Amino acid sequence: MKIYFASIFVLFIVFSGVPVKGQKSDDYQSVKNNFLNPPQSARPKVYWWCLNGNIDTVRAKQELRAMKDAGITGFDLFEIGVPPSDTMIPGGPAFMSDKSLQLIKFAVDEAGKLGMTVGLNLASSWNAGGNWVKPEHGGKSLYSSKVNIKGNAQSQKIKLPFPEVSFPEESLIGGNGETLIPFRKDGRPEYYEEIAVLAIPAEIEEGRLDTTDIIDITPFFDPETDELNWNAPDGNWEICRYVCSNSGQQVVRPSPLSAGLTIDHFDSTAVETHLMYFINRLQPVLGDFRETALQSLYLASYEARGFVWTSTLPEEFKKVNGYNIQKFIPSFFNPELFKEETAEKIQTDFKKTLSELMINNLYKKSQEICNRYGLKINSEAGGPGYPLYNGPAEPLKAQGSIDIPRGEFWINHSRFYKDGNDSIDILRVVKEAAAASHIYEKGIVEEEAFTSFMHWQEGPFDMKPFGDRAFCEGMNRVVFHGFSHNISNSGFPGYVYNAGTHFNDKRAWWPNVKPFTDYVSRISAVFQETNFKADVVWYYGDKVPNSATSKNTHFKVGPGYDYEVINTEILLDKLSVKNGKLILSNGAEFSLLALEDEGNLNSNVLKKLDELAKQGAVIIGEKPGKVDGVVAKNENKILIDNLWDSASGLSQNNLSEKGKIYYGISSLQMLHILGIQPDIDYSGRNSDLIDFIHFNKNELDFYFIRNTQNEWLSRNINFRQKNKSPEIWDPVSGKILPVYIYNQEGEYVNLPLTLPPYGACLVVFRKSSLPPQFTGISETNPPLFEYTTNGINFLQEGSFILEGSKQSLSVQNNIETNTIDGPWDVEFTKGWGAPEKTTFPELISWTDSPNDGIKYYSGTATYKKSFHYEKNKKTGNESIYLDLGEISKVADVWLNGKHLGISWAKPHRFDVTNSLSQGKNTITVEVANVWSNRLTGDAVTGQKFTNTNINTTIVPAATLETGDQTRYPWAEVPLIKSGLLGPVTIQSISPVAIK
Repeated sequence: MKIYFASIFVLFIVFSGVPVKGQKSDDYQSVKNNFLNPPQSARPKVYWWCLNGNIDTVRAKQELRAMKDAGITGFDLFEIGVPPSDTMIPGGPAFMSDKSLQLIKFAVDEAGKLGMTVGLNLASSWNAGGNWVKPEHGGKSLYSSKVNIKGNAQSQKIKLPFPEVSFPEESLIGGNGETLIPFRKDGRPEYYEEIAVLAIPAEIEEGRLDTTDIIDITPFFDPETDELNWNAPDGNWEICRYVCSNSGQQVVRPSPLSAGLTIDHFDSTAVETHLMYFINRLQPVLGDFRETALQSLYLASYEARGFVWTSTLPEEFKKVNGYNIQKFIPSFFNPELFKEETAEKIQTDFKKTLSELMINNLYKKSQEICNRYGLKINSEAGGPGYPLYNGPAEPLKAQGSIDIPRGEFWINHSRFYKDGNDSIDILRVVKEAAAASHIYEKGIVEEEAFTSFMHWQEGPFDMKPFGDRAFCEGMNRVVFHGFSHNISNSGFPGYVYNAGTHFNDKRAWWPNVKPFTDYVSRISAVFQETNFKADVVWYYGDKVPNSATSKNTHFKVGPGYDYEVINTEILLDKLSVKNGKLILSNGAEFSLLALEDEGNLNSNVLKKLDELAKQGAVIIGEKPGKVDGVVAKNENKILIDNLWDSASGLSQNNLSEKGKIYYGISSLQMLHILGIQPDIDYSGRNSDLIDFIHFNKNELDFYFIRNTQNEWLSRNINFRQKNKSPEIWDPVSGKILPVYIYNQEGEYVNLPLTLPPYGACLVVFRKSSLPPQFTGISETNPPLFEYTTNGINFLQEGSFILEGSKQSLSVQNNIETNTIDGPWDVEFTKGWGAPEKTTFPELISWTDSPNDGIKYYSGTATYKKSFHYEKNKKTGNESIYLDLGEISKVADVWLNGKHLGISWAKPHRFDVTNSLSQGKNTITVEVANVWSNRLTGDAVTGQKFTNTNINTTIVPAATLETGDQTRYPWAEVPLIKSGLLGPVTIQSISPVAIK
């Protein structure tokens, strides 16, 4: 091996990722083009919150243009009310009234002119409903009354009291806190249906009641007279009358004139009536929807509590479960009367029935109706439900029943629940929505993104780690929650919905937000055009409700691996085996099927597992004791005993026997036995320093990787790829960078990579006919460095060796750093409390200024400074960079009148090699912060620069994930560092140039 030494050098090497014969270069070019110029489908949308139904057409036009200019290509028009304490926002017309329809038409027409798309929420707030919903179509529950009689084997006429129809207040969500059940003059509800009259032996011991003891006496009851005419057998009897009527659940937070019942989400007639109301009202105003910007209708997440019922439930229960529910109705009111196993089975079967009713009668029915009229249905069909709300629908199947699955994720909240030893984030529904989109082949994974009760505290970089985490779970389109509409003269920061990252044109940093939306668009574009890859498919069980949970929480494989999630329907109908691999109908391939440990199996699933195992699938899971909710007996027990086998002593040598499911082994252990190494591997893998997700398209592979820490990270990363060369696609800059250092080591391509704090990139692999020039850097963990279009730059000083298969190169790297210190001229926006012009002797946070006007300032300030620079005369080949150090929150930068760009993510650094002048230079930096500081200043000083309807906020936590949920008044909110904080430096780096 020859070793050459150099301290400052330029090395020219012919390098090209030439595709080998047979590679589909059109695939590469297609994905590349979409990355460079994301299509409209990949660009973000927003919730356009129309508070109190008040839409100002002048401001609306400005806002839609602001969305378009910011790279946002669509919105869901979401009318919603405000809390009763909020009196600042005037009420608009009733939702879907004639005047409301004209405002909707205006918004749709304006969006069309801008080439944007519109979705319309199917309520004033949520859940679906409105003031047009009739009682028979409203949400329902079950009520009961009872009387005790003594039987004497003779006919008796007994007056049965009508049940008290009163839904528990603690089960109501939103509204005015009261039920909206309409009653007749006689005190009975306008809508009710008799369900059953049952005779139950009185004073029966707990756990001893059997359906053979219960007598269905419904035929002997006359609901017109409330009389029961029945020959009661000897003994004491409890006569129970069951009636279905409204729950009275209102639309959760309607605008002032839009209160109404929520619909019965389990009744197809109620759903069709509701959707057709919208369509019949909209069509005369908009015309053919296919010719408008209106593309979809939106069903917000179903958020309800309490016991639910619907008219067709008994019929559906029989269809789903094979037996009648009537005699089991008492178990919903007094479960302790039945055997525990019986009561549990009834609950399980009841929940499955509700799930089927919701999926078929709400989601599938909505899709059918929308598609008929050229629209799509979009919904958070998977939640947030269980365990926060009833969450009755099996979420994967529900998401698979609509056109566009949508989940949601929050930042800085503390809504978790314990799942075994795990604390599960219940306001993070990303993995579940992504899995549903994959397995039901929907293509889009939308996420209601960045929701929070934190107001005006964050900038784009604060949001980035949460967005990147969602991308690593499978999100491929961002829906910002949300853009609150502001009427004219609402001031700053204006009126907003009481939750959400306020992503609107009132934000101080809004004029510079497009690079952030470009970032999420580039990633989304790649994900939308490629296919998810994983080693394990997890069957998450048959229970309802259910949850796929956040990635690597309840279920995990191990560091460096990923998994898909499937449900019963997909397992039964879409999963097969080929050459020992598990194959889904979408073409996804897995090495291992892992079963959720529920202690119970669906009998059809048991049979399918037997088939898969016999065909050579590798399956693991704990041995179940029950089948269909009852203790396994006879044929089921024999099959289970024959099928399940202990993994004790298992090795690859004795794994060849087909027809077995192994228990007592984890997914990670089984993959090791199978010889399947992690998809990515690196030093410190068990510390979760790097998160990732893997997609592919034919012979192309795309890894999105993110640094989970707020500090620089440099590692040699192994990617499980063979005979392929990598590229770096940088979603922040939009640049595609060649990789000059990598090595094929067995099953892996190894390459050194440096990620900035919370940095992320796409590593793209395609087949190539040329080997790399260098195979590594002689460090256990490589030094900080970066790939450039022409080579690499080392970002730290020291001696390094670039190793190659034929030659190596020693580098002595020196970085010349000059700090731009001294005073800066700073200009603040007139009329916002700070002096229009001032001088900072040194760079400090505005919050550290002795001047209250600067201390509490929110908005944009312009920094200007002239400085002298003498270029290095050593070689003339140096790359020169301007590094701003720390900023808060977004900076727009010019040097000598040349616009360098907008910086929102670390490092805040620009290449100024061709912009820096010999001698005098002038730098201009515009920095925008957040509104929180001025709101605090107004609260402390009594000044009134700001105007908003929000009086309290939670504050940022160390991780923004498990934060304090205390709502602090503005006077108590800590100030947030603001401005250009520095140090600002000029760095001269000698590049390793490779061509």
